[in-house]
Amino acid sequence: MKRIIAITALACVLTSAWAQDYPAGLRREVVEIEQNEEKYSLFSYKDEDGTFGYYLSLRHETPDLEFELFGIQGAIPHVDETCLCLGATKDEVLSTLDSLLALTDKEPGTTATFPCRRTSLTERLTVPDTAECVVVKPFLMSKRLRFQFDHDGKTAEVDLSRSTIKSLRWSVDLDKKLGLND
Repeated sequence: MKRIIAITALACVLTSAWAQDYPAGLRREVVEIEQNEEKYSLFSYKDEDGTFGYYLSLRHETPDLEFELFGIQGAIPHVDETCLCLGATKDEVLSTLDSLLALTDKEPGTTATFPCRRTSLTERLTVPDTAECVVVKPFLMSKRLRFQFDHDGKTAEVDLSRSTIKSLRWSVDLDKKLGLND
């Protein structure tokens, strides 16, 4: 019994240490939402220099290379990912999400530019960049933000709906109130 208590205590200490100072170059999920077959992941990331921030992953996956090998057909997906910079604190994240919500109230065709970072093949974040966003209103749908970004000579588009932004905001607010992922 003492051994189980000691192992449990050690696990708690190690988990606490990991939560306070996790290694650079790794993503730490805060919340992940899936809507309309798209996944939106809000995560924290620490750079090699110790810079810390929260990011929203905008992934776009398309079949890129179709092949047939020994009678088996398949496709290797091509993944384009841009990560919006949301801020260094949860308060900054909430403020950025509020500005995204406010942008959905603008007229279709309104554009905005947001700071972002691209990902490498190992899912590490690369140098800072910008992502273009336009407010669109598809036929019989609500307004949404369409992010377009170029990656390896291809243009990818990801739509972010008002309900997705609200869900992300609610999750971050709850996360902040509960003191999780600090």
